[in-house]
Amino acid sequence: MSHELSVSISRQGSKIDLDMESGAFGVISIDGEQIPAEERPGTAKKLLASSALYCYCAALDKALETRSAKYRRIEGKATVRTGTDDKGRGRVTGIDLDVTVFMDQEYEFIFDRVEKIMKQGCLITGSLEAAFPVKYNLNLECDED
Repeated sequence: MSHELSVSISRQGSKIDLDMESGAFGVISIDGEQIPAEERPGTAKKLLASSALYCYCAALDKALETRSAKYRRIEGKATVRTGTDDKGRGRVTGIDLDVTVFMDQEYEFIFDRVEKIMKQGCLITGSLEAAFPVKYNLNLECDED
């Protein structure tokens, strides 16, 4: 079964509108003139990182929910590494996902099973692995009963 989603972009000079075609996001507007020059680079990498992190955490949430494990929160950070290819072109060389699940100790055994499953990644990260390494650092922070 395949699905298609689309986004669209409109650029007029330094003003960019990304229409996510989604009720969750609507249109993301970026005005380059309003952003200091030193903060402009990396926007696309941040969007890539946020997509990977969002997808991974959504899959993690579903894996825990399916097994009736309740958690207080999930926190994560994605780090995109870049370099150059053999022709000197800039390329993403990897993504590290550092994610922590905060839950009661009674669900630790479920977390251990889910952790093994999550080493396979999610739709987005699993697809990216064909191009570069994705490292999953999944941790548990729990309180004793």
